[in-house]
Amino acid sequence: MNRRQLLQGLALAPVLAGEARAAQAYPARTINLVIGYAPGGTADISWRIIAPKLAERLGQSIIVQNKPGAGGIIASQAVLQAPADGYTFILAATGNFGITPVLFKSLPFDAVKDFQMVSLAADFDYVFAVKADSPFKTVKDVIDYARRQPGKLTIGTVQVGSAQFFAAELFKSMAGISAVTVPFHTSGDVVRAVRAGDAQVMVETIAPVISQVRAGVLRAIGITGGEPFPGLPGVPPISRSGLDGYVVTAWNGLAAKAGTPRVAVDRVNHELAAVLALPEVKSRFLELGMVARHSTPEELRARQLADIEKWGAVMKTAHIQKQ
Repeated sequence: MNRRQLLQGLALAPVLAGEARAAQAYPARTINLVIGYAPGGTADISWRIIAPKLAERLGQSIIVQNKPGAGGIIASQAVLQAPADGYTFILAATGNFGITPVLFKSLPFDAVKDFQMVSLAADFDYVFAVKADSPFKTVKDVIDYARRQPGKLTIGTVQVGSAQFFAAELFKSMAGISAVTVPFHTSGDVVRAVRAGDAQVMVETIAPVISQVRAGVLRAIGITGGEPFPGLPGVPPISRSGLDGYVVTAWNGLAAKAGTPRVAVDRVNHELAAVLALPEVKSRFLELGMVARHSTPEELRARQLADIEKWGAVMKTAHIQKQ
């Protein structure tokens, strides 16, 4: 080692020591997790499974706060108003981080530049379902009806701007049908609407639907992913049973305000990986129609950017008006 290398090493040593101390000290107090969706949906349920286990590994409590509305904008603003200190995180998902950026004419923030990605948490598909006594037995039945009766079919989803809403719009566009997409406030509202006959078909995450299907109240007729879902045997992917090429998958993960210390991001990412690897978490996720999935911050950023491009194209082809 020459004199220059020695001096550089001596200069760097206090920096590295400081980073090590910071890593050991974090977290030093309660962490807030903001969820931009109402309680009871897949996003909310998944993080209420994760949060207590992640808190245990971090050695600090995690307070989960639901701030639904406006395509996740309310929750995002709440996070951006907090300090970028590693004590406030947001549930990042297909809807609020992949669709909202292309759905709205303008946002009070930049969904890419103003946030630091942390990790993916889950992948999941959506299910098309109808009332148990519906005449629709397959997705092809739905498409045939909509072609015979233009504008008569009603498809229930959660709020405008949700991934479910966009999945319905993409379905209508690809199938070449005229139908009315009816947005509801929560997943529970969508289920109740279909059971009451206020919507003929629903597009929803598997979690709030699967128990209704097993109870014989609803009938699942198609999965939006490319493969069947083991928890709903006999329910085919839509791409193989009525609409070639139609595949929609979604994700959720964790993000923080841009500028959050990398020490905090890396610590949470590391502990989250351990939580997602737990057999009880993986099995519980599968019961809800999700696959536990960890990632690096950079991988989640790439997923977000790919979604923004994909759903921006859907906006144009489906002629969806910006909000």
